[in-house]
Amino acid sequence: MLEFLLLFLSALLVVSATNPLCDPLTQYENNGQCCKMCGPGTKMSSNNCNNPRCDPCGENEFRDTYTTEDKCELQTYCDPNKNFEAPVPQSNKKIICSCKLGFHCSSEHCITCVPHKTCGLGEGVLYVGNQTQDTVCQKCAEGTFSNETSMTERCVKHAICSLGFTAGVAGTDRSDTVCVNKRLHIIVGTVVALFIAALIVGVVLRCHSKPSLKNGKKMVNVCVECIGPTHETAKYEPQEETMRPMMERTPVETEDSSIPSVFSEEHGRSENGKVVCPVVEEGKAACLPRQESQISASSTTSYS
Repeated sequence: MLEFLLLFLSALLVVSATNPLCDPLTQYENNGQCCKMCGPGTKMSSNNCNNPRCDPCGENEFRDTYTTEDKCELQTYCDPNKNFEAPVPQSNKKIICSCKLGFHCSSEHCITCVPHKTCGLGEGVLYVGNQTQDTVCQKCAEGTFSNETSMTERCVKHAICSLGFTAGVAGTDRSDTVCVNKRLHIIVGTVVALFIAALIVGVVLRCHSKPSLKNGKKMVNVCVECIGPTHETAKYEPQEETMRPMMERTPVETEDSSIPSVFSEEHGRSENGKVVCPVVEEGKAACLPRQESQISASSTTSYS
């Protein structure tokens, strides 16, 4: 049994001598020897097994692994006119074209780059765009807002008013809450209430103005704007000083529409809109129709 084991070990040594174990990343086997390869960023110009000659890659060339090749590979051209970033070329690394900041690939193969979407007012960024994905926007939820257009900013929470302040203007999805001092808020509210009250009082006083005296009679003006147009634009009430002379005379209503307006102003009208004239003598009124007054005037002139 021991002899068999010794024969097996001897066979393994013979195989190892004929096929040496070389590092697959940095060495290669040549005639039973492990030879060195040229490192990344270089090319092999002489294949001396233990001391090869390695020259650096030229401009816009690269070699990203150990090699025995005598040529380097060309770098990829990133066209800035297609919104690609132009990275600094490296001889030991292959360039991967990437989109500029604010752009993303238009397709899976990334032939060109297109701008990210901009989130508008009332919208915030859910996912920020990168080299391969566009920006994803979402509408601002209740209690948040966004008052600017952006490709990166998210919705912001409304301000919470501190102690002693209150929300003067409630926040929306496009604007923040405006906090005001509680005292100032009360003062402003009081001033507004007083102004409205003063305005109402002014309208009432205009519609019901104070009585005015005219020709010894008390005239109460009625505001036409308040009650609308009517035939009775003024009502007359005799003053106490003129009540006694007027009580001795019985007012007479006349239907003559030709009575001058001066009589209607002095003597007033009845509730039916007729002119009311006091009786001077029995059967005669102080107000004469226009025609009769003209006849009287002419007679007086002729007699004189």
